Amino acid sequence: MNNMYGLGTYGANSFVDTFFGTSSTRGGSLLSSIGDLQMIQKGAYKKAMKAYVAKQKSSDSAETIKNSGTADSGTKLSGLKSSSQKLYQAANDLKNASYGDNTKAEDLLDKAKNFVSQYNSVLGTTKSMNSYSILQTAVWGTEQMNLSQGLLNKVGITINDDNTLSLDETKFKAANMSDLKALFSGSGSLADRVAQKASTLYNQSTNQIALNQGKSTYTMFGTLI
Repeated sequence: MNNMYGLGTYGANSFVDTFFGTSSTRGGSLLSSIGDLQMIQKGAYKKAMKAYVAKQKSSDSAETIKNSGTADSGTKLSGLKSSSQKLYQAANDLKNASYGDNTKAEDLLDKAKNFVSQYNSVLGTTKSMNSYSILQTAVWGTEQMNLSQGLLNKVGITINDDNTLSLDETKFKAANMSDLKALFSGSGSLADRVAQKASTLYNQSTNQIALNQGKSTYTMFGTLI
């Protein structure tokens, strides 16, 4: 399965990245993944999606982690595939918007509202999943939000206790354009990082559907797993 978004190595198949240590971004080896799972279960990540990890049973079994997604139904995985695609588009709409001198914050409001809505939709979809790799990506996605929490608050976007986002339209329209640009504009911005997470979730859900159907899956480079 090729990466439909063309985002380079970051979007490669999650099972290669997570379980065999080929990712250059994060995830490391299988042993590291087991440690990460234990960290998630113990709530070591800031605001680490309590609702997501409460259902996960403690295990240091590599096979249990690798096969964790087999319990996820095709309907749930298809829902995540769809919602992550929409989040990817919403994040890129913000990333590629104009942040010039003639742009007003209110010009970006609809894009920001869609971004928040699609982000919340992805969280709502993933919280009932069993797949370790999907849950791990979702947790890392919330970490990206937490890293930008102060700046998000300045532009009227709040991280709620359940990790969803809320947008205060009045505060957003009064936000400083430099703050909005720092958050959302261009490569390396929060919008860009969220788009990458959305791409990863898309690939993970697509490949899990194939695995659950007994089909072969491929990395974006055409390598058979």
